Amino acid sequence: MNATLAPWLEKLENAIDMDWEHQKLRIWKHVLDLKPVEGSFEVYRSAGGRKGEAWPVIPINQAIADPEKMLLRELGAVYEVACGRTYHIPNIRCNYGTCILPSLFGAETFWMDEALDTLPTNRPMGEVAIDKILAGGLPDLNNGFGHQVFETAEYFKEALKPYPKIREVVWIYHPDLQGPIDVVELLWGSEIFYAFYDQAEKVKAVTELITQTYIQFMKRWQEVIPSRDSAYSAHWGRLWKGQVVLRDDSIVNLSNDMYEQFVKPYDERILQQFEGGAIHFCGHVDHCVDSLTDSNWLMAINPSQPHLNDMRKIHAASVGKGIILDCPRSRHMEGLDTTRSVVFSSKSDE
Repeated sequence: MNATLAPWLEKLENAIDMDWEHQKLRIWKHVLDLKPVEGSFEVYRSAGGRKGEAWPVIPINQAIADPEKMLLRELGAVYEVACGRTYHIPNIRCNYGTCILPSLFGAETFWMDEALDTLPTNRPMGEVAIDKILAGGLPDLNNGFGHQVFETAEYFKEALKPYPKIREVVWIYHPDLQGPIDVVELLWGSEIFYAFYDQAEKVKAVTELITQTYIQFMKRWQEVIPSRDSAYSAHWGRLWKGQVVLRDDSIVNLSNDMYEQFVKPYDERILQQFEGGAIHFCGHVDHCVDSLTDSNWLMAINPSQPHLNDMRKIHAASVGKGIILDCPRSRHMEGLDTTRSVVFSSKSDE
């Protein structure tokens, strides 16, 4: 470990209040067990902390190139949580963007300018490449960013060994594997929206392959980073029931019937395989939220843009079914019961 990292790990170790972290974890589990809380549960709320020292600023492109810089960058937010005593769950990840699974199939990385400090994505490969992907079957999990993800996870574990408080309270959460249909769109490109009509069986075949790849990648991930709690996992500073968080941004462009045909069966297999989890989506999804939450394995939904949805529908389909709703505070929630185990950030969408 480079000498520049150790002083910051010491600062974080000393900033962690174990009594508060244990109390906070109990509160989270209370909320996730659908027990009433007073008012809405504000993740950003502070329990009387302080402002910490300025943490090193590391652009994401530099972090991707160096696991030590990745760890230092990821721990910056944890240090703020520890000093500020917010209700965030301290967590970090091997942060390589949405292109991890596409890279296993040979997708070219699209890098953002360093000044933007934004994660990379990938260039779509097109329909011809989809035929080759299907012919090739399951990819080597060490292709593309795969090797880097697992190598960085091992580095995280080794670097944190001398710091018992960090090891105990900081969760290493699973990398951004998106959801099957999002990965298919990333590989195929926007032409996939014609293919839903013209080549439905091919879309299903590649989605099946992505689903199998996702499951194999997550199994490998859990060998490297075993789950610290079989009932819970951390993600985005939250605690969740289950072990995975799927991203379904692509479904904003699909009808409910298409969602049920091309998305839901594959998501359900992953959720069941890992004993539950959450689904995130950007944009307008209230047209299929009833079907989405009709699941034995879905524990939470995370709509990031409540102002684009009919939140009465979203609330009824989630909280009304005993599923956690995690979203930004919004005036579009006015008149709804926010005391029934609904998890909010305090950031407004407007």
